[in-house]
Parts: sequence; C-alpha cells; structure tokens
Amino acid sequence: MSSSSKQFSPKQIAESLQVSESSVKRWCDRGMIPTVRTLGGHRRITLDGLRHFLRETKRSLVAPETLGLDSSLLQLVSAPTGPRPVQIAGRGHEPVQAEFRSSLAEGNEERCLEILNQRVAQGFTRAEACEDLISEAMHALGDAWDCGQLDVYQERRSCTICTRLIHGLRSQVGAPGDDAPIAIGAAPAGDPYQLPSSLVELAFRELGWHAVNLGNDLPLESLMQAAVDYQPKVVWLSVSAVSDQEQLVRDQNRLADSLTPGVSMIVGGRGLAEQLRPRLRYTAHLDSLRHLVELASVLYSK
Repeated sequence: MSSSSKQFSPKQIAESLQVSESSVKRWCDRGMIPTVRTLGGHRRITLDGLRHFLRETKRSLVAPETLGLDSSLLQLVSAPTGPRPVQIAGRGHEPVQAEFRSSLAEGNEERCLEILNQRVAQGFTRAEACEDLISEAMHALGDAWDCGQLDVYQERRSCTICTRLIHGLRSQVGAPGDDAPIAIGAAPAGDPYQLPSSLVELAFRELGWHAVNLGNDLPLESLMQAAVDYQPKVVWLSVSAVSDQEQLVRDQNRLADSLTPGVSMIVGGRGLAEQLRPRLRYTAHLDSLRHLVELASVLYSK
C-alpha cells in the first residue's frame, strides 16, 4: 500500500495526537474526521481524512512518527503554527456573541473587554453583560473542547481571561454602604468551576450588597463556619459539577438547617439536575443571573 493510500486505525491516530482512542472514535462518528469502514465494520482514517481534520481543528501531530510516514508526507499533515481565527458555534445568535466567542477562543482579551464594555454602555448591567457574553461563550467553548475543536490550553486560557474580565467589572462597582446586607457563597467540594460563583458575587455587588465569594471546591463545613462569622442575609451555593450526589444532599441540607431564621438559602447552577433539587432544602432555586437580580433586589429592601 502506498503512503498516500495508507489507512490508520483510531488507536494509531490517538497515539499520534496524544489523545484518548475514545475521543478519536467520537470525532469519527461525529463526522469531524472523515472515516471509511472495513468489511468488518472497523473505522479507518485515510491520509486525506487526517489532513482534513488537522486543517479544520487547527491541530498538529504530537507524535507523527507513530504513523510511519516519510518526512515529505509528515509536512503535509502538520498543521500550521501560530494562532488562527476560530469560529465557535453557540446558543447565542447575536453577532456580538459570536464575535465574543471567537475573540475569547483566540485569546484576544482586549477585544473581549471592548465588547463587554460596549454592552454595559448600551444599558445592560454588568451581570447581564456577563451572562449574555461570558456565560454563553464558556458553555460554547466547553462543548468545542469536548468535540476536539479547541485544545485544552485554549479552554484554560479562556477561563483565565474571563476571571480577569469579571474582576475588572467588579472593580468598577463602588464599595457597599456600611449598612449594606451581606451575602456569601461558594461552589461546593468537588466542584472545580470558579466563574459561576464569581458572577453571582458581581450581581450582588452591583445591587449594593456586601457580597463575598468564598471560592470553589469549598467544604460545606467551612461554608457553615463562614455563615456564623459573617452573619449574612443570604447564602448562595453555585453548583456546576456534582462528584457525589448523596454527599451534596447531606451537606447542603446540613448547611440549610444550620442557618439562623431569616437567612435565605439560594442555590443554582447547571449541576443541579431536576431529580436532585427536590431533595435539597433552600429558599429559592435560580436558573439565571437575571432571576438572581430580581430576588436580590426584593431581599435588599426587606
């Protein structure tokens, strides 16, 4: 068989890309890697199919020698170096959302900041701008990473950029008054996501609350102690990922039961599946920052 007509198994492609074989099979089944089938039904990837995948995803081979190609053909399957324009599909259909997604995926922090500030200048609250742009984009980039369209460094870089953007917006909000109500919250133990709880803090602060984000992966016992120390009016729990549902239910209910009368327990996040929520004790479940703003405005005046 000539090199140009050679076919590779998903395992060989996985070794050359330094990814899991299951990822390669998933990309094949989704049509991202053009694939042929043997008489026995096994997936096989041609050199042209590999070139197409590398070109479309801006990837390069980490270990090209595993494919046994000569140097001239290796040059053909190596993706160009340097940043390339990235188009990321998402749920937001506004042109500004698409531009923000692409700018974030490309690491263009300056343009992302410009777009955010333009949104605020148009009359959106900072929390609304973040939900429309940052939250929407990070969901889309997460999907793109899972599908192999982005490398892990691009997803991590996007998180870092968004953290700085949120911090910058937070610094624009004036200090709360001495008599401002207090809200504290975090993401529970086992939840690695930092951005959602930071956005909740921003929403509260923009409404004049003294809000304190205690971070992610926080043991519920520590959040219980923080509630004793801060004496807040609201405690929030942002749940994006659940490693142990039973543990979460036990800890969250212990937290809710430990709060003094008059303290509102607010929960939210994509990790709280419908079948899980009825087992939790809370004052309100919120599925968007806009709902949070509405509730926080009411609670502030009480």
